Amino acid sequence: MKNSTRPPHPLPPGLLLILRQAAWLRGALIALGVVFYAVLDPGRGALLPLLAIGLERAAFIALVNWNALREGLGTRFLPLALGWLCLTPVLEIAFAFFARDETLRAIGVQADVLGISSPLIWLLVPVVLAAWQYGPRGLFLALGILVGEHIALGVALWTGVPFGVSFALSAAGRLATLALLGYVVMLLVEAQQTEHRALQAAHRQLAQRAATAEQLAASRERNRMARELHDILAHSLSALSIQLQMIAKLLDDDLDEAKTELHEAQQVARSSVTEVRRAIQQLRATPLADLGLAEALRDLCRAQAERTGARCDVEIANIAALDAPTEQTVYRIAHEALANIERHAAATQVEVRLAIRDDRLLRLTIHDNGVGFDTHALPPGHYGLLGMAERAREANGELRVESAVGKGTILVLEVPA
Repeated sequence: MKNSTRPPHPLPPGLLLILRQAAWLRGALIALGVVFYAVLDPGRGALLPLLAIGLERAAFIALVNWNALREGLGTRFLPLALGWLCLTPVLEIAFAFFARDETLRAIGVQADVLGISSPLIWLLVPVVLAAWQYGPRGLFLALGILVGEHIALGVALWTGVPFGVSFALSAAGRLATLALLGYVVMLLVEAQQTEHRALQAAHRQLAQRAATAEQLAASRERNRMARELHDILAHSLSALSIQLQMIAKLLDDDLDEAKTELHEAQQVARSSVTEVRRAIQQLRATPLADLGLAEALRDLCRAQAERTGARCDVEIANIAALDAPTEQTVYRIAHEALANIERHAAATQVEVRLAIRDDRLLRLTIHDNGVGFDTHALPPGHYGLLGMAERAREANGELRVESAVGKGTILVLEVPA
């Protein structure tokens, strides 16, 4: 058997506040009326009945303000409080009419006229709160209690047909008004709850899509890095394998040439280790999260200028923050382009430009004055261009490379901003 201390209808803080405010206001108004008539007409022998009314109000105030009592009652607290509010306003008027003391009669009549204990005002509180918290079931139950209470009161106060007709019309109008207001509140609460559920569902869908997009981006990044590492290792190991075979043949015939080939093989191995480390560092680095796109690009250029001694000029327009995948694409392509310039171009000057065109395309331009190459016959080691082009396509963008031997290279990336 499962035990749960969680109530089926958690009590909203706003509902409890309304109960407390209604209790204190009604208690203060009744106390004010009692004091007023006690001073105006003292010595009428109405002390005990007046104290009974005051004690009833004090008990209700204690019920809604005493947290330990409320927690002890648990789920029974709210039905008890609402039932109490449904019964006491009408019972107080009946008590005043049945009282033998003229002071109590005067209090009952005057209080009703002044609105201090008018049933239409004070019965509105439990009806609205019942509709708010319990929906149609709460509204029908509260109205059922009030209908039964008015019928009993009409029978108790019966003095004839004229009185009965007048009382029935008054009670019907009062109950109809209460029912209408409770129904409106119930509709508003249901609309609010429906909207809240829709927002929660939309939030869950958004979170799921964000998680899926993140997983997809991570998967694409792993695949791209796997291809890049494969290209680096395959190219380097193939070169090493050929050189080692040549060294094995030259050891018996030409020792000096074998030493030369061995030195070149060592250079290839060192270069391969450097490229692998660069790829791993690129995979691990999170400069975008730390610096933002603009500063991350500047940092790339500063680092390259320090390593190579080449001049690197950066011009970045004042652009609004972009979505994470777009920023990632721009940064990774810029990183790979600058790495290619460092490895192959022997450039002395590099220019990096980033701006948004009028047609909402983000354009990254990287221009170097290096040795250039024939774009129709890529030399070994330019496998990075394929990865950059693939990145651009995944971002619904386009990558263009313009180069010629001895005339440098211009790389242009355009992606939707």
